[in-house]
Amino acid sequence: MLFRLVNFRFMSRNFIEAVAHRRSYYHLDNRMLVDDNLIVGLMDELLTTMPSPFNVQSARMVLLLDEQHHELWRMTLETLRHITPPERFVRTKAKIERAFMAGHGTILFYEDEDALNRMRETFPLYADKVAIWSEQSSGMLQFAMWTALEDMGYGASLQHYNPLLDKAVMERWLINPDWRLIAQMPFGAPLDSPAHRVDTTPPHNRRLIFGKGWE
Repeated sequence: MLFRLVNFRFMSRNFIEAVAHRRSYYHLDNRMLVDDNLIVGLMDELLTTMPSPFNVQSARMVLLLDEQHHELWRMTLETLRHITPPERFVRTKAKIERAFMAGHGTILFYEDEDALNRMRETFPLYADKVAIWSEQSSGMLQFAMWTALEDMGYGASLQHYNPLLDKAVMERWLINPDWRLIAQMPFGAPLDSPAHRVDTTPPHNRRLIFGKGWE
């Protein structure tokens, strides 16, 4: 069932406020703050409306909730246990259990390589640009999902344990082998405030403007 944007009356901030408020949260709780159907509806809406090169619509998403979500991060821990020095694994385990596994769910972001290959064949002149455009399109989807989840009241972060998890996740949840895992977004009820933003270079040093009145 496709939930259209008109159903999303919970949005509490305007666009710029929501963008500025989006942060990474690393202390989560497994409480359902909104009906999970709203998250599914949000996924449907964003998959429908997010831009993609030549409208290839190569983005794919997988939502893991509750025990399925916990299983993903247990798998991650077991994978890391074999490649992480013991003295470092203690901290890694604590971080994953507190910041990821303890949450309510995880969204997996994929790109469909079969769709992208068909695009390369259809537009050979741009074949060498397809991978870049695919990453850009996926990044927009990740950002939109992250911002909307936070406006629902959830805390989230963006993780990249691929390709370590790719094969295990594909086999466990029968994911299409043509789907390439891009990122993981664990989310849940935030139990603390995010870290303060690191001071950045002032924006006026990172932009140029050309036009009447700006010479």
